[in-house]
Amino acid sequence: MKFGICYCYWNKNWEGNDYPVYIERARRCGFDALEIVYGRTMEMGQAEVDEIRAACAANDVELFATGGFGPDMDVSALDEDQRKAAVDKCLVLLKALGRLDIHNFSGINYGRWCGFDDPIRKDEMFEQSAKSLKVIGHAAQELGISWNMEVVNRFESCMLNTAEEAMRLVEMTDSPAVNVLLDIFHGMIEEDDLAGAVRRVGKERLGHYHMGSNNRRPPRPGFLPWQDVCSALKEIGYDRCVSFEPLVRTGGTVALGGGNVWREMLPSGADDEMLDHILKESLSFIKGMF
Repeated sequence: MKFGICYCYWNKNWEGNDYPVYIERARRCGFDALEIVYGRTMEMGQAEVDEIRAACAANDVELFATGGFGPDMDVSALDEDQRKAAVDKCLVLLKALGRLDIHNFSGINYGRWCGFDDPIRKDEMFEQSAKSLKVIGHAAQELGISWNMEVVNRFESCMLNTAEEAMRLVEMTDSPAVNVLLDIFHGMIEEDDLAGAVRRVGKERLGHYHMGSNNRRPPRPGFLPWQDVCSALKEIGYDRCVSFEPLVRTGGTVALGGGNVWREMLPSGADDEMLDHILKESLSFIKGMF
């Protein structure tokens, strides 16, 4: 099993132009993968792509991508022209991910992030999304990319709030490249049984797993059933990646662009050394559960 860390743990903004620095830093902290938001992947010049790939190779770190789609990439759009245009953009995104040797893309990539315009037509949105994901899944499979649909809480999507709903869409799509991302933070809000959600998705369809504490700090001892979840992951033979997604920085796009971080979540005076120490302790804690 691999362990990953999101770029935004160290940074106030979702994206940056210094990924090689954090690829190396992820390895120094004991991680096997760095997770970045997908946006800039679609506009990077070849020199930057080459630099990132070289840093990954030098540090034995895999690059993952994540993110939530806006209206222009809403593959569940009820308007057929809008839906087809969104699919076309997703195919462009897949090629951009391929350039960076990214084989794992997760997020609200089956509809619109915080799209609540017409939630009463949820069944129709499922049909539109499945239609889109059949095309996207075929292209993703050819590139060796797992397109992981993130199960999120009711305040971020009206579509996939539970593992059961995610599996319904997976089955409608019927593509081996379209899989599921479970996130313990979202699951804590929506699922009756976090370990049961892992078992419901199973090894073949669980493409990725996100971990963070109840207030989105790095995983640490508390009331979340860490042992139950880790034991369930072991039970199904999960062997992909567990990524930490701490959202702890105020004042940047992480806080203001979806992360909703309105108070200081880090110890007073936390410097780079302390940030890395917190992360290493968190990784040791979770590895101990396995």
